[in-house]
Amino acid sequence: MTALLGLLSLPFTAADLVKIDCSRAAAYATHTTDADEYHVRHIIDGDLANHWVGEGHPLTWQPTNVIIVFPEPVAIAGVAITSETLRDVLALRDFEIYAWAGDAWAGATPLAAVKDNRDLRVTAAWPPVRTSRLRIRITDTWRADHAFPRLREVEVYGPARADAAAAPRAAPLPGEKESERLTIRRAMGEKIVYPGEPYDPAKGYLHYARACLDTLIAEGTDRYGPVPSPMFASLLDMETHAIPDDAPPNVPGQRSGDRTLRGGNLFHDVMLLGACDAVTALTGDPKYRRAATAYLEFFAAHCPQRTGLFPWGEHAHWDFFAEKPGHATHEFLGGVPASFWERLWTIDARAVAGEGEGLLNHVVDLGTFAYDRHADIGAPLPSPRPAGLGFMDFPRHGGFYIHLWSFLAARTGDAKYRDWSDRALDHIMRARDPVSGLPPACSGRDGTVSLETLLSLAVSLGESARLLGEQERFERTARDFLDAILSARHDPAAGRFMTSVPRGGRVATAGGDWSDPYRCVYGGGFTADNAVLLLAAHRMTGDARALALAEGFASFYAAHEPPPPHEIVRAHVYASILGLFVDLYDLTRKPAHLEQAERHARLAIGRLYHRGLFRGATSVNCYEGDLMPGSLVYNLVRLHAVTAAPDVVVEPNYFNR
Repeated sequence: MTALLGLLSLPFTAADLVKIDCSRAAAYATHTTDADEYHVRHIIDGDLANHWVGEGHPLTWQPTNVIIVFPEPVAIAGVAITSETLRDVLALRDFEIYAWAGDAWAGATPLAAVKDNRDLRVTAAWPPVRTSRLRIRITDTWRADHAFPRLREVEVYGPARADAAAAPRAAPLPGEKESERLTIRRAMGEKIVYPGEPYDPAKGYLHYARACLDTLIAEGTDRYGPVPSPMFASLLDMETHAIPDDAPPNVPGQRSGDRTLRGGNLFHDVMLLGACDAVTALTGDPKYRRAATAYLEFFAAHCPQRTGLFPWGEHAHWDFFAEKPGHATHEFLGGVPASFWERLWTIDARAVAGEGEGLLNHVVDLGTFAYDRHADIGAPLPSPRPAGLGFMDFPRHGGFYIHLWSFLAARTGDAKYRDWSDRALDHIMRARDPVSGLPPACSGRDGTVSLETLLSLAVSLGESARLLGEQERFERTARDFLDAILSARHDPAAGRFMTSVPRGGRVATAGGDWSDPYRCVYGGGFTADNAVLLLAAHRMTGDARALALAEGFASFYAAHEPPPPHEIVRAHVYASILGLFVDLYDLTRKPAHLEQAERHARLAIGRLYHRGLFRGATSVNCYEGDLMPGSLVYNLVRLHAVTAAPDVVVEPNYFNR
């Protein structure tokens, strides 16, 4: 039964209150699955056919707020909220309601506080107050993960008689953190710009990359928990350079379970450690290479689990406070360069082999080599495998496994790694569409062909063939995929790469989904990443079409600028656009590409650099590895090397894929 704390315990009736017309009101939500769309007026429009779905973060960590704004103050005395169930779980459990007091919330006592709601339509009433805003603070659902609240409609009621309505008094909400206040400010349309540092030509691009590494080495390592370590923290406050107690809110398209809030994630730092080595090569200062070596030595000695798998990647990390993995799911986050595997191999070959052997935990059928992009880090799967294991066999992930197994085959000569690579590719190719000849985005459950995941796989196959010296099958398959990808109806003039097409038709004539030129979220769909991978494919195959298409996307970026700094644009976006132009200049030596590389480097520095760190995104006041500032640091180092130190080879950055 719904509990209304200190309020009317029985549902109100039409005789008690009258419904307020919300046709001129606005509604906003601080968190939503619809990326950066904060406007949710459809929950006050009287139509139960549509709904709002909140974000997937635990509400016990940070509440989700729905704000209703009226054109003028009104007397309010109750609400009726209609939620919904999903898989027999009610999506609204605990919530509080507050009134606006003119310049702040009346937070001393909520108008209503509902606990353990079990009704699809829940009502709450209180003595009338006059206010221009109503705040529904959702603190839990009945889901096990305490996430994804769902509302179909919010009805607002006022007093039936002309009773005097009290004026609410401003007061802080107990337990409300700055991160929650920030989400409300942003949802309400406030433009938030944090300080940056204009680029100083006298310092040069290397200065800013080096200064960020200096800050991380001096202040950004693991100073927490019982065992300090030289690992870099993945989340740091821009002012204190410490892991914040109050974690900042997710940026649009970011998922809570993918963030490293209290530790380090080696996957976030793959390119950052590469930058350390490159800066030592460029400057002669050994401290950067020493820092990278110490990081890798600690990780290899302390962090691999019983399966051999690393606590890193899309979901897992190393928790500095608990000295154990944070989250238990292993998933590759990007394309690890062979140079990284070689670097770690010289430090601890057994750790690299352990990660490679542990990848068998992704294989859910040892007969067909069907694999799942997710695997348990700590518990090895039994052999034979139990029946009925599900799988999400994205082709890009198969490419990541093939690449590491090819590295191990080249280093050890052990034929099993070649066998595993071939069997993984067999599984991918077994599900090919008979018309296009291309495998699906996910076999058995997806009706699309993902061109960007196949581009990633093609690059991984090409990299694997290089490691093996000669692998005609990998090279031929990569070329076949690339040929199909290049035949698609991409739209470089609009900055749009065709990311997927329906199965069952010819790619060259199919319509499909498009990438976004400045928006990078979970699952891909970012134009510059695909353009950069086209250059990787061109380097491997010599296909002039791939270079021409990448230059087409570069022309779009040359004619446009990222959204203004009050909008949230990830460091990843700046990094990849910069990397595209640096790599194009390295390949073609066209001055226009260098000019654009420098323009985007200056933009990135001016908008993201502050007090020795690069923030994870514009309008965000923290460094966060998940948003790929490490790739930005690396690409700034490469810009310096390509233009000022051509004798020092800093390889292209093809990690983000």
